[in-house]
Amino acid sequence: MKILHCADVHLGYETHGRLDPATGLNTRLLDFRRCFDVVVQRALDEDVDLFLFAGDAYRTADPTPTQQRQFAEALRPVLEAGIPVAMVVGNHDHPVSFGKASSVDIFGVLDGTVEVFAQPTFRAEGQPGGPIQTKSGPLQLVALPWPIRSKILARDEYRGKTPHEIRQLVEDYYTAFVQRCAAEADPAVPLLVAAHLTVQGSELSGSERASLIAHEPTFTVAQLAQPGVDYVALGHIHRFQDRNAEAFARGEGPPVVYSSSIERISFKEHDADKGFVLVEINPEGEPGRRTAFEFVATPARRFVPIAVDATEAEDPTAAVLAEIARHDVADAVVRVRYRVGEEQPPVDEAAIRDALAEADTVAAVERELDGVERQRRTVVRKDTSLKEAVERYVDQHENLEKIKDDLVAAALEIEREVDAAR
Repeated sequence: MKILHCADVHLGYETHGRLDPATGLNTRLLDFRRCFDVVVQRALDEDVDLFLFAGDAYRTADPTPTQQRQFAEALRPVLEAGIPVAMVVGNHDHPVSFGKASSVDIFGVLDGTVEVFAQPTFRAEGQPGGPIQTKSGPLQLVALPWPIRSKILARDEYRGKTPHEIRQLVEDYYTAFVQRCAAEADPAVPLLVAAHLTVQGSELSGSERASLIAHEPTFTVAQLAQPGVDYVALGHIHRFQDRNAEAFARGEGPPVVYSSSIERISFKEHDADKGFVLVEINPEGEPGRRTAFEFVATPARRFVPIAVDATEAEDPTAAVLAEIARHDVADAVVRVRYRVGEEQPPVDEAAIRDALAEADTVAAVERELDGVERQRRTVVRKDTSLKEAVERYVDQHENLEKIKDDLVAAALEIEREVDAAR
C-alpha cells in the first residue's frame, strides 16, 4: 500500500516575487504551483493508494480565487485518476471566527473522493464512514486537525479558561483520542495518524513563528506513536524529519514524520530541503514494523544569502563581487549584505546588481550599519517604498533583525489588502 504524504503548500506567499508577463501571476505563486505539480505527478507515477495532505494549503485562511483555482487545478489529476484524497485542516486553513468554513472545506464537495477532516476523526470498521477504501485494501486513519481555540471557547463549560488551561485541555483530549483509536484498531489493517501540530523537540526550518509555537499544544512522540500505529504523518513544521528515527530503526515504533513544506518561504529556509514523503506499508507485516518511507525533494526555488565583511578591503566593490562569484546565483532569489567602514570608498551597487544578472530575483543589496550609524543614517522620504521603509526601521532596532523578513512580508501583505479595498 503506497501513500503520498505532503503538507504546508502555503499558496499565497508572494514576497520576492514579481508579475509574470506570460500569465499575469506573481512569480512566487508560480514557484509554489510548480512544486505542487511535481508532487501530484509523482503520486500519479507511483499510482499511490492515498494522497494524504497534512494541512496548510494556503498562506491565510481567506485565499484569493486565483490561489484557490491554482490549488484545485493542481489537485485535479489525482481525483481524475481515482486516487482518494485525505486532507487535515491546518492552522493557516482555519478562519479566526467560529462557525466559518475553513479554506479547504470546498474540496470536500469536488468530484472525486476527497475527505476534509476539520475535527478529530477515527476512520475504521465500526466507526462512522468506516475505513478509507483504497485499491490495495482498507486503511484506518486517525485525523488530528489543528485545534481551533475559538471553537473550544464557544462551549459554555470552557468559557473563561486561561490559554494555559485550553492548551492542556487540547493536549489531554488529543492524547486520549489517539490512545483509544489505537486500542480499538484492527491490527490486520494498516493504521495511520495524520496530524497538523507540534511535536516536542522538532527542528524548525526558520520560517515558523517560534514565539507562537512555544504557546501551542505540544505532544511527545510517544503520545502519537501508539502501539499498532504504522506511520504518523505530520504537518506544521517545515523541515523534513523523523522524530522517532532511533526507535524506528530498532523496530520499536513507527516513523513520526514531518514531510516539510514544498517550497521555500524566506531566507531563513535557504539551507532546508523541501519536498514530500512516499510511504509504503506491507499489510501482511507486523503492525508498527511494516513501514518504509522515502523523502523526495521538490524543485524549490533556491534562496542565496550573501554576506560580505569588506571593512579591511582596499576596494570594497571588488571584495563584494569576489564573494558573489563564489556563489551560484542563477535562477535564485539573492540577498547581498555588505559591511564597509566610513572612510572606505563607496560600494558600486550598480556593479553589484550587474553581477547578479542571472538571479531570478535580487531581494536586496544593502549595507549593514553598526548601531550608531543606524540611528544617525536611517531616513524615510515620501518617495520611499513601503518595503524600504520597513527595512530601514528594522535597521534601527537590532532586536528586530531576526524577524526582518517576516515584518517586510507582513507589511507588503497589508499594503496589498489596502490596495485591493480601494
